[in-house]
Amino acid sequence: MRSGERGDFPISALDREGPSVPYTGSLLHRADRNRENSDWLESCRRHPATRYLPFWDLKVAMCREPLPDLYWVAADQLPDQVTAESSSIFLGLDQNDNACFTASIGEEARVLLEPSGAGFVDARSAAAQLDDGRAAIVAQARSLLNWNAQNPYCARCGAATHPQNAGTQRRCVSTTCNTVIFPRVDPVVIMLVVSADGQQCLLGRNPGYPGNLVSALAGYMEPGESIEEAVRREILEEAGVEVGAVRYFTSQPWPFPATLMIGCFAVAEYMALDVNYDELEWARWFAKNEVQALFTGEHEEVSAPRPIAIAHHLIKHWLAYGLQASSDSS
Repeated sequence: MRSGERGDFPISALDREGPSVPYTGSLLHRADRNRENSDWLESCRRHPATRYLPFWDLKVAMCREPLPDLYWVAADQLPDQVTAESSSIFLGLDQNDNACFTASIGEEARVLLEPSGAGFVDARSAAAQLDDGRAAIVAQARSLLNWNAQNPYCARCGAATHPQNAGTQRRCVSTTCNTVIFPRVDPVVIMLVVSADGQQCLLGRNPGYPGNLVSALAGYMEPGESIEEAVRREILEEAGVEVGAVRYFTSQPWPFPATLMIGCFAVAEYMALDVNYDELEWARWFAKNEVQALFTGEHEEVSAPRPIAIAHHLIKHWLAYGLQASSDSS
């Protein structure tokens, strides 16, 4: 019997939905049925109550006074070609049932918006400044804008493609092909491996990480693979550790460009490591007191993932709900 497959799992409080993480909990109702109604969409595009969220160079428009917020504009503040069917993307309806679109703007339009207080920031900075679901709107808009820009031609026949369903699909213009293209979403498993007694977790450093950052291990899923199988394969591939039980935690859209992070916990079968240095700079086991020092900024060697990342929440959940923490507080 593999560790953790019977009896207590080393992380408690997993019998509920995971915590709210950045880029989730959108304030918009996607109203997917409305995307198919071209007449309704056209009536909305220039309606005075319709709002547009401009992007420039995949950076979102924000204002900073009195507090950071998304910078929505009316259709008459943008050039006609920006609000046209071929350029704008329907995001959904706000709480007042007003249609909300997004669109990429050029340098000239960007300059015109600046005097009114708009600035353009990358999606990571936006998520760090926004709460209550507004960052989820940024993730949706950025991913769709980037996907549309990256798919002007049909991969099957090479002909041009045209947006449909309000920018959530593209169709090949060739009548002999007529292929419909859907937005790509790349699933990634990210997992915190814990010891069987729940007292240690496995963290590693990727060569591309900034500063002294360490994080949970992660990797792309492969075709024909379940989430649990992907977790076990990635941990064995990167750290040389076999794991038994795997438990889903929560998920997070990661719009760089369009990844779905699938957060899990996994229980190690043994503690010996065989790190793949083609994948990682290093990996090692961390005790709870060390990890706590990461989050207080007191660790002398490494730093914790930022709060916008799902890894931050995986690790903090382990600190709060690990069995050792529960027994210590009883």
